[in-house]
Amino acid sequence: MNDDDVDAMMEKAFGWRGQGYWRNTKVREVPTAADVTARVAFLESIGVTTRASECDLAKIVKKQPEILACDVEQLTAATEHIEKNYFMKRDTRNFVKYVVRVPQALGNNLDCAGEGKACLGECNRCWARC
Repeated sequence: MNDDDVDAMMEKAFGWRGQGYWRNTKVREVPTAADVTARVAFLESIGVTTRASECDLAKIVKKQPEILACDVEQLTAATEHIEKNYFMKRDTRNFVKYVVRVPQALGNNLDCAGEGKACLGECNRCWARC
């Protein structure tokens, strides 16, 4: 990735460009290095590699940059949902492959179908899509 690609991803992640994911819940948020570092550390703790030779993090952020702006609590809840409902344990090869393939799963926080609710129109963050 070059600097322009990284800038574009960070702008999208923190609501500076497009609101398709955030729906105005994050608008021009200024990220802190500590927050981004905490999110990257969480991703490493669930098995996502950051080594240059096989950087899963780069693949995830390229597909779904908003992951860098999700709170660690939200990432934790999504990880627990994946473990419980998809029968995969964090820090395993299958879990990491799933997250790399479907990175938006880490940002999901709604389950309209699972909770018996009518569609809330937040399909970009709903488990029904996974």
